[in-house]
Amino acid sequence: MINLSPSRRKKRCKAFTLIEIMVATVIMIILVGLVIQITSEVLNVWNRSSGKLSANAEARIAMDLITQDLETAVFRNNSLEWFRAEDATLTGPGGELSATVALRLFAPVTDRPEGPGDICAVAYKLDYVNPVDGTASGADRTFVLYRLVVDAQTTFNDLMGDPIQATLPGKDDPTWGTESIIGDQGSNYLVSNIVEFKIDFHVTGDGTSETSVADGSTTAATIYGGDDATVGIQATDPRLQYSLAYAEINLTVVSDQGIKMLQNIDRIPETVEEVVIEYGQKFVRRVNFIARAL
Repeated sequence: MINLSPSRRKKRCKAFTLIEIMVATVIMIILVGLVIQITSEVLNVWNRSSGKLSANAEARIAMDLITQDLETAVFRNNSLEWFRAEDATLTGPGGELSATVALRLFAPVTDRPEGPGDICAVAYKLDYVNPVDGTASGADRTFVLYRLVVDAQTTFNDLMGDPIQATLPGKDDPTWGTESIIGDQGSNYLVSNIVEFKIDFHVTGDGTSETSVADGSTTAATIYGGDDATVGIQATDPRLQYSLAYAEINLTVVSDQGIKMLQNIDRIPETVEEVVIEYGQKFVRRVNFIARAL
């Protein structure tokens, strides 16, 4: 009898059956689908979070500059107007109205252009425009907050004194003197994606009580000095014949993803309010007026 060694024995081949291959394929498809779904959700959360972080960083820049300008605003008790803030509305996506404020003041800003002097004319304006060229047309429009800073020498020579300072530019005036608040090719751009810009002003009467300048029974405009004064010693309302004590700044910022949804608001089921709630964040800051009228 001849015995064959194990290495020379024929090995019986094993293979998967068709049913086993089909079951494995179905399981693989399910696992891949779950991985894709999880990855997609993670990417959506990441994009939404990163977009909000970027928008929030811009909002903080705007908040810091507005705070600086209000804290150092210049007031004088003479016949001239030194401060004007008027409530306004802005037509945005889908014809929705956004709350905003047109702000005009004088302040020794730290980022002023080089040259003699320190007090500059400062103006803020929120608009729904193309951020590249400042035009109010096209599908790429977004909310842009503009900040005009006129150099100190021009401010002193052309924007201060009677008669030009008798009344500061109103909320519908796009210029201050010869300067456009929205400059050429979108200059004076500060930040974008600010869908709401409001400021509530308060005066302190006897040192303890606080009165809102716009409390429903008074005007929504806050004007210090001049014939139109609503606060200060020239105001007609006795409750408001005091210096401004503090202001509450309200900024609502929306991420880039939310802005894209607003630009296509007519094609999605969400409303403007729902998009702002989901993709936006509101910032509130109380700012004390350091300077007192002389």
